[in-house]
Amino acid sequence: MLNSMMVTALALLILLVVALPAAYVLARYTFRGSKLMNSLFKAGLFINVNYIVVPIFLMLLGGDTFLQDQFGGGFLLDNLFVLAVVYAATALPFTVYLLSSYFQTLPSTYEEAALVDGAGYFKTMIRIMIPMARPSIVAVILFNFLAFWNEYIIALTLIPGPNKTLPVGLMNLMAAQKSAANYGQMYAGMVLVMLPTLILYIIVQKKLTQGMTLGGLKD
Repeated sequence: MLNSMMVTALALLILLVVALPAAYVLARYTFRGSKLMNSLFKAGLFINVNYIVVPIFLMLLGGDTFLQDQFGGGFLLDNLFVLAVVYAATALPFTVYLLSSYFQTLPSTYEEAALVDGAGYFKTMIRIMIPMARPSIVAVILFNFLAFWNEYIIALTLIPGPNKTLPVGLMNLMAAQKSAANYGQMYAGMVLVMLPTLILYIIVQKKLTQGMTLGGLKD
């Protein structure tokens, strides 16, 4: 369970650090290449993660082979940090799309007032615009928490060693308990998987509703 908590928290942190500035800039500013970047993020919504697991594994395996040849050891496979980076990368298109849709609904008068008061672009984003987008941020945190916490295929492929995440460990337990018919341990593992999700949803359900209703564009 600790491995799943570490990977999920780290993946959410990496995702928000990258997605929030990207979504804000793409939503509020027009520059050369901005339309292309928006199109690329939207195209990423149609990529099924299950179809790219093998290419990701082969890429990391090739990197590990190169590191072993050059330095005598690799660290890309069976690494929880690398798994968190992969999780964040796969969730980036959806997160940027949802956050940018919300940022587009915010009036520009707040940014203009901040610029008049002497705040720069970065300070305006950190101090004013991101706090105003809190409902949408809560929504993406919850959705991505569910995806990362329950993810099985990528974790099974990229973590071949003993550092299993909770869904992989639970599936191994279920496979081992088929012959023993010890349902107590199996149901206890299922409760461990579901409990954090239920607690988080109870805490943020109001913010989640606000984030989804306010995330659309207004005429």
